[in-house]
Amino acid sequence: MKTFTTVHAVATNGRGEYLILQRADHRTNPGSWNVVTGYIHERESAEDAALRELKEETNLDGEIIKTTEPFWRDGDDVRWIMVSSLILVKNIDEMKIDPAESQSYKWIKPSDSIIEQSPGMKLSFKYLGLN
Repeated sequence: MKTFTTVHAVATNGRGEYLILQRADHRTNPGSWNVVTGYIHERESAEDAALRELKEETNLDGEIIKTTEPFWRDGDDVRWIMVSSLILVKNIDEMKIDPAESQSYKWIKPSDSIIEQSPGMKLSFKYLGLN
C-alpha cells in the first residue's frame, strides 16, 4: 500500500464559516469539494505546508489557530496520513483561487452536509473539533 503525507488547511473567516474548494475538471476527483489540501515538502513543517498551500491555492494569508496530531485514512490502495490546521484568514478580499487547482469555492458552516461527501474533510473537521 502506498502512503502519502498531506496537510489540510481549514481556513476560517472568523464568522464560523470554513472555506472549501471544488476541484478543477482536469484533476483527479473532478468536481469534488474539499478544504485546501497539499503535500508536505521535505524538511517542511505541517504548519508551514498548510500556510503555503493556502497561499498557492487561494492567495490568502492567515494565522494558524490549531493543528491536529497526524491521523490517517485508508483508501483502496493508498493510505493518506493527514495533519490538519485551522487557519484564521486575514483578508478574504484578497481571495483568488488558482484555476489549475480549483473551479469554485464557498464558505460553509460545520453543519453543512457537503462535509459528508469527503472522508478526509470530515475527519479534519472532527479532529479540529469543528463538528
